[in-house]
Amino acid sequence: MSSDTSAAPAPSRTHGVPLKKPSLIDSVVRAWSTELQILVGIVVLALAFAWMFPDSFSTSGTMMNMARVAGILLVVSIGQSFVLIVGGFDISVGATMGLVSIVVSLLLVGGTPIGAALPIGLAVGAIVGFVNGIGVAFLRITPFVMTLGMLTFAKGLADELGDGGTITRLPSALAYFGRRNWGVLPSSGCIAAIVLAVAWFVLQRCRAGLYLFAIGGSRETTRVAGVRVAAYEIIAYTICGLLAGLGGIMLTSRVSVGQGSLGQGYELLSIATAVIGGVAIGGGVGRLTGVLLGVLLITILTTGLDIAGVNPFIQQMITGIVLIIAVVVSQAPRLSLRGIASLLRNPAHR
Repeated sequence: MSSDTSAAPAPSRTHGVPLKKPSLIDSVVRAWSTELQILVGIVVLALAFAWMFPDSFSTSGTMMNMARVAGILLVVSIGQSFVLIVGGFDISVGATMGLVSIVVSLLLVGGTPIGAALPIGLAVGAIVGFVNGIGVAFLRITPFVMTLGMLTFAKGLADELGDGGTITRLPSALAYFGRRNWGVLPSSGCIAAIVLAVAWFVLQRCRAGLYLFAIGGSRETTRVAGVRVAAYEIIAYTICGLLAGLGGIMLTSRVSVGQGSLGQGYELLSIATAVIGGVAIGGGVGRLTGVLLGVLLITILTTGLDIAGVNPFIQQMITGIVLIIAVVVSQAPRLSLRGIASLLRNPAHR
C-alpha cells in the first residue's frame, strides 16, 4: 500500500541561503531600465544645454518650438513602432509625408474645404500603408524592398503632382494643425498626445495589440494559433501610413507650404527614436513610453546643436553615434564579460 510522501516544496536556496524576493524598486528598475536610461540622458542633455546657452535654450519660445517639433516626430514614430512591433519597418514614411503634403495643399489651394481636404490626405497616407502591407503580408516581399519601392513611387508622384515645386498661399485655418496653439499648448503637441493615448490603448488594452506583439515574437506560432497574421500585418502598415500622413499634414501646417520633399529624413529619425526607446528591430518588444522618451532625447539633442550652430551634416553624424550608443546601453544587461568571452570563443552561436 503506497502512501503519498510528497512534501511542500522547500524555499529556494542558493548554497544554503534562501533567495530574497526582489524589492519593488528592483522590479521597477528592471522592468523600466531602458526608459530610465533614456530619462537620465534627457536630463543630462537638457542641463548641459541650459548651462551652455541659458539665454536661448531655457526660454519659453524654445520649449514651445521643441514641443512642435517633437509632436510631429512622435506621431510618425508611433506609426513606425506598429510596423517594428510586427517585425517589419517602413522607410517610405518620409515620402508619404511629402505626398500627403502636396495632395492636401493642392486641394486647399483649389478651394476644397479643410474639413474635406484633411481626411482625403489621411486616406492617401492610409492607402500607401495598406499597399505596403499587401506587399509584405501577401506577396511576401521583404519590408526593405517593398517600402523602398513605395518610397520611390510616392516621391515621384509627389513631384509630378506638385511640378517639383512648392505650394504656397495655404489657408490660415491649416495653421491650427501644427503651427498655432490650442489655448496655451502647441497644437502639434496636443495632436501627438491624442495619438499617443489612442495607440497605447490599442497596443495595451485591445486584442489586436496582443496579436501584433505575438506576430513580432513568432509569426509562425501565431499563425498556428489561429490568428490571421497577414490581416494584422496589413493593419500595422496601414496605421503607419495613416500616421505618416497625419505627420505630413502637421509639418505642412508648421512650415506653411506644401512640398514633396517635406518629410525627408523622417524615415530614419522615426526608426531611430523607436529603437532608442526600446522597440526591437525584429519585433515582439516595445513600449510607447520609450518611444516618447526617444523622441524627446533626439529633439533636445538637435535643438541644442542648432542653437550651438553645429553644421547640419555634423548633426547627422552625432545623431547616428547617439543611436548606436543608446542601443548598446539598452542591451548592456545582456552583455556580461562572460557572455562576450563566450561569443568570442564560439562566434557561430551569435
